[in-house]
Amino acid sequence: MDAMDRLPLSRQPPASPSNPPAALKVRAGLDHKSRGFTAIELVVTLVIIGILAAYVVPRLDMGGTSAAAEAGSLARDLRHIQEMAMTEGLTLALQPAGAGYTVVNSGGTTVTDPATNQPFQVALKNGVTLSGATVRFDSMGRPVTAAGTLIAAAASLALSGGGHSDTVTVSPVTGFVSVTY
Repeated sequence: MDAMDRLPLSRQPPASPSNPPAALKVRAGLDHKSRGFTAIELVVTLVIIGILAAYVVPRLDMGGTSAAAEAGSLARDLRHIQEMAMTEGLTLALQPAGAGYTVVNSGGTTVTDPATNQPFQVALKNGVTLSGATVRFDSMGRPVTAAGTLIAAAASLALSGGGHSDTVTVSPVTGFVSVTY
């Protein structure tokens, strides 16, 4: 409202198309606040756009993200295999096969994953490849060689795809699994 709108009705100039009464100004949105966006509105909008961009942009690089995602999945599967070996009292092995891996028992038979009731075979996605030696866990969850002795050095599995490479490592004695992105 301007100074003229605060005058008593008897002292206000008559209404005209260029000077509507105060009630019409408010209803029509012609008061001084309707001239644009405030600085706070612009800052809040830019912050929201920045948050959305920070969430979406890293997911656009499918090659590196896929290799990293597959490395994380492989690490979880190795921990799962270690738990299965201890639970079932068997030696289980993860056999890398280029575009995937298979989990077998000491007789070389593919085992059934109790979580899915399906053969424990995994195909890597988006052109990611896997290289490295077979990783075995004994009935106590320790990483062992084919002869059944504890491994002396860390076992590494490398995943490559989209110009990126990630490594999954199994520590000797404890079988601790770690991922290097």
